[in-house]
Amino acid sequence: KTNTASSVWADTAYRSKANEDFMEKQGFVSKVHRKKPHLKPMSRHIQKSNAGKSIIRSRVEHVFADQKSQTGLFVRTVGISRAT
Repeated sequence: KTNTASSVWADTAYRSKANEDFMEKQGFVSKVHRKKPHLKPMSRHIQKSNAGKSIIRSRVEHVFADQKSQTGLFVRTVGISRAT
């Protein structure tokens, strides 16, 4: 609630009806990538939209990855119990 940003940036793995409904109820603006229709080509306007979202999302992810590597937080396993 204290976060002043209203946009949520994510890849297609996070697009679901439940997530979209939650973001709408909480007042967030969804910038989640759209999925390609099954056995159909993706329309040109959705491709352009996803490309524009990817540019912003990748820049942010690189900043966080750089900050994470500076603090020595590099884990080569899956799961916190295995990592500890």
